[in-house]
Amino acid sequence: MRKLLGLVFNRWTLSAVLLIALACVIWIVGPAVTIGTHRPFDSEAQRWTAIGVLTGIVFILLIRQAWRARAGQGEVARQLLTPAPAAAKEAESADLAAVRERFERALVLLKRVRFGDRGLLHGWRARLGGRYLYELPWYLIIGAPGSGKTTALQNSGLKFPLADALGDYKLRGVAGTRHCDWWFTDRAVLIDTAGRFTTQDSDRENDRATWSGFLAMLHRTRPRQPINGVLVAVSATELLAMNADERAEHAAAVRKRLQELHEGLNVRFPIYLLVTKCDLLAGFTDTFAQADRDLRAAPWGCTFALDASGQRNDAAVLDAEFERLQQRLVDGVVERLQRERDPQRRARIYGFPGQFAALRGTLREFVDTVFSPSRFEAHPMLRGVYCVSGTQEGTPIDRVLGIAARSYGLERSAPAPNQASGRSYFLSRLLGEVVFAESGLAGTNLRWERRRSLLALSAYAACGMLAIALIAAFTVSYRGNRRYVADVAARAHDVQQLVQGTPNRASPDLLPIIPALEATRVLAETGDASAAAGSASWQLGFGLFQGRKLDRAARTAYERMLTDAMLPRIALRLRQQLQSGEAPESQYESLKAYLMLYDVDHFDAKALKSYIENDWATQRGAELSAAQRAQLSRHLDALLALPGGVPPLARDDKLVASVRAQLGSVALPQRIYDRLLQSGLDDEFPEFTIARAAGGSAPLVFRRTSGKPLTQGVPGLYTREGYTDGFQKAIDRVAAQLEGEQGWVLGAAAPPRDPVQRLQGGVTDDVRRLYLTDYATTWTTFIDDIRVVSPSSLTQSLEIARLLSAPDSPLPLLMRALSRQTTLAGSSDGNGVIDKATSKAGALISSGAQRVAGLVNGDQPRAPRPAASLEATLVDARFAELRAAVTAPEGGKAPLDGTIALLNDLYVYLNTVDTAVKGGMPPPQSPVGNQIKAQAPAAPKPLRALLEDVGTTSSQIAKTMVRGNLSAEVRSQVGEFCQQALAGRYPLDRGSSRDATQADFASVFAPGGKFDKLFQDKLLPYVDTSTRPWRFRTVDGSALGADAGTLPQFQRAAAIRDAFFAGGATTPSLRLEFKPVEMDPAISQFLLDIDGQIVRYAHGPQIPTAVQWPGPRGSTQVRVEISPASPNSSGMVSSGPWALFRLFERVRIDDGGAPERFRATFDIDGRKAIFEVTTSSVRNPFQLAELGQFSCPNAL
Repeated sequence: MRKLLGLVFNRWTLSAVLLIALACVIWIVGPAVTIGTHRPFDSEAQRWTAIGVLTGIVFILLIRQAWRARAGQGEVARQLLTPAPAAAKEAESADLAAVRERFERALVLLKRVRFGDRGLLHGWRARLGGRYLYELPWYLIIGAPGSGKTTALQNSGLKFPLADALGDYKLRGVAGTRHCDWWFTDRAVLIDTAGRFTTQDSDRENDRATWSGFLAMLHRTRPRQPINGVLVAVSATELLAMNADERAEHAAAVRKRLQELHEGLNVRFPIYLLVTKCDLLAGFTDTFAQADRDLRAAPWGCTFALDASGQRNDAAVLDAEFERLQQRLVDGVVERLQRERDPQRRARIYGFPGQFAALRGTLREFVDTVFSPSRFEAHPMLRGVYCVSGTQEGTPIDRVLGIAARSYGLERSAPAPNQASGRSYFLSRLLGEVVFAESGLAGTNLRWERRRSLLALSAYAACGMLAIALIAAFTVSYRGNRRYVADVAARAHDVQQLVQGTPNRASPDLLPIIPALEATRVLAETGDASAAAGSASWQLGFGLFQGRKLDRAARTAYERMLTDAMLPRIALRLRQQLQSGEAPESQYESLKAYLMLYDVDHFDAKALKSYIENDWATQRGAELSAAQRAQLSRHLDALLALPGGVPPLARDDKLVASVRAQLGSVALPQRIYDRLLQSGLDDEFPEFTIARAAGGSAPLVFRRTSGKPLTQGVPGLYTREGYTDGFQKAIDRVAAQLEGEQGWVLGAAAPPRDPVQRLQGGVTDDVRRLYLTDYATTWTTFIDDIRVVSPSSLTQSLEIARLLSAPDSPLPLLMRALSRQTTLAGSSDGNGVIDKATSKAGALISSGAQRVAGLVNGDQPRAPRPAASLEATLVDARFAELRAAVTAPEGGKAPLDGTIALLNDLYVYLNTVDTAVKGGMPPPQSPVGNQIKAQAPAAPKPLRALLEDVGTTSSQIAKTMVRGNLSAEVRSQVGEFCQQALAGRYPLDRGSSRDATQADFASVFAPGGKFDKLFQDKLLPYVDTSTRPWRFRTVDGSALGADAGTLPQFQRAAAIRDAFFAGGATTPSLRLEFKPVEMDPAISQFLLDIDGQIVRYAHGPQIPTAVQWPGPRGSTQVRVEISPASPNSSGMVSSGPWALFRLFERVRIDDGGAPERFRATFDIDGRKAIFEVTTSSVRNPFQLAELGQFSCPNAL
């Protein structure tokens, strides 16, 4: 029955059942699953694929789980069999090899064994998820050598399921526990460590390394919960026989091992203190000899309550509990004595409580040393102290009798040794019901738990976020689709109204229907979730998108608009073009396009689209904007992509016949050439552009007068490659195509002509003549459009000259490229042999064709025409000057090389100009500009225009730079200071109350001052001071600047300098003579005080008085007094550095008959005094007009 249940509830069986159930669900329910419009499980192949994928996933998970279990078991085996690093140096003995072989056989067996709990339900649980060996709780037993650890386990009464397979209870070393013994029970794994690991007193370094390696092994093997508890074994003999120092040392070693366990495993675990070998206490065996089995199995000791605070005094608790144990022993002595008849045994029973009491003090001391709390260490979780006895062997210790013998000097008799009884005392239920029952008390590795919690939390958060994202996505999709459907419905209504309002009349005009076409097209793009829907298409997805359901009806409506509205108008437009009587070449293409609409067999969508779009761009260009043409182009693509449909209007056969009759008289060469132009040959060859031909520096040098970019140039059809590889090869093909079209385009009115007739009639040459004429015209227009960039600064002009004269100059590259493109008959790039061979072959072919034609028609053969004659005549001869400019004669240089050398001279000159301008010097004179201008008329285009532009702009740029630099210097050296120091101040501003300081006035106007120095150093070479007013000198036909503006200010500054700074003085100064002329009789005395210089007149002799300004005392006051003074008058007083000038502003000034002389009338309270004032120069500062006219300059 158990085997059957094991088979039924095996994880593989249950997985198979679950897999079959899921497969049935997929097979039965799958076809009903729909995601949007997609049915992922609709077909049998899809369902089989889903079942196969699901089966693979389940098997992968099962295999992975089994592999992880085996890998974990193998890891245990590997860790157990691998010696510690410190012990690796020990040679493996034969006994150790036997242990290794024994353990390997045990692990092979243990991988197939599962330990389950008892009971039916527990048995099922064990079968469904039995715990493998390494998943059982693990307990560590530590203690000194000989402390009775192994004996206690051997006699513990536990079940060892592997005893039959291994012949022993354990896997152990030889000669005691050398390393550790592994005890495998059905409820736990007990690791009995070697005593030397605890004491570490035999080989300290080796023992410490082995112990550390053992802890590391535990941590690696069971990272979450390395152990579930620790059993500390200390024998009664150790507690009684050791002296105080030895006990303290041993207790310290145990405490240190426990701390190392805490630190190494990072987990808090319960500790059980076992006092072993209690049978060696005198009277133990006699006391418990009559105990029944239950009493022997029950624990004998004390279990402590859980201490949450970690501050409990375990020694004090033990003391109280020990007192109770001792009292129980005392209470049972009387009853036990009554049963015993042997006097000696009675004496030992009577003395056993005393023997047990003797253990109390040493045990309390041991517990206090090992388990006392410390703030620097983890507090051990002591769960209890228990006295046990595994076997009764050895000689008991009678500590009471020994103390008495030593105290009274009596001879001590040796106690009789114990007789082995094969019983264990107080072990079975201790391990099974106390220790193993509390396996869950052990904590887990905090770091491991935090890491696992973080991973779990991250996983839960990810799942939650995924769920929220999916809910949000479906919500957004649902709402978006609702809005989308409503929006499409609203737009459909608007489109319906728009279509109904569109004029429905026979008209070739497409403009009125563009809005309706656009609205219908946008409505048809439901699958793309147009911008009007308010959302991007992915936001409407997730299986809820309704666009595809709306798409079919919308597209049907759009297609109906194309066929019912656009197609008839296109047909009417073609009919209108046929009726317009336009040029024959255009009429032929219009007739062909018109007939295509009604002839499915000859329908060519590409050709029809090209014709219609060309009509929109040329004939309707003014009516249609670029945006409207783009919209119509999209609609045309959609229309031509539909299955061929006949327009609703009937074909006008009468019009077709009339046009055919007109086209029958059109020359075939013209039709062939027109077809070549419309055949798309231009798209097969790249444009010739200045940017590509002249290199990367071309945009820095060249421009086009038309404003077109350098990346736009000559169409590819009109390039050398377009001629040789395109036009030449396409003539016969296009001619044959026209011959094939004439049957259905021109009908019977123009029967086709055979190739011989075409050659004989010179059709090919006529087509080539048409092409070559346009070829030469196109290149002439393009070459005339090339100019040099107009420089805006001397730096740019210098850069242009440098690029043009550099070894990699773009000018020769462009000129040679132009020469090559305009040389079709000869060679301009070293391909002369090939060209000659091609020409000769063409001549032979032409000659042969003409001879064949002559023989067919009975005519005499004509002289062959050279194949290259048209190219040489129509193209090469037209650009002969250009070709000559880049062609070097034998042993010489090309004329273009001389031009490059002249441009290099220009570059050198401009460098000199730049240096002079930067140094503030006038640019040197050079004939290079005139030389370039003189050479320009003889140069070919485009070199002629380039040289004219370069020669003209070079001198202008130099002057502009000089003017700019001088303007900057005028502003920085004169203008800024002048504005700050003199502008708005007296004497320049006569109405200002603020005075300019004489020092600032001198700094600006004195000889060597700002104006004078700038003019002498910078401006003098450019100014003609011999004229009045001053003028700029003319250099190379133009002056440096305008004569009005700044230049007059320099002339005025010179006049102010001459008036105020006579004799080269550095400060303004004047010498004046005051001569009395007339004075009112009411004035008895007139006194003028100019800085201590007194001019006095009292109706005496008219003697002149000389004064100097400024005065010798340096005061800033001028005073006028008369006597007798009026009661309310104080005379005239002026203050400030220009006090004398301000005084003369207050008096009347009359002409004195000479420039240096004037009359000053002083009127004080109606009493007048007239003086004649004479200055030291004809430049009278008091009558200087330049002083009032002057203003501070800001530029040149």
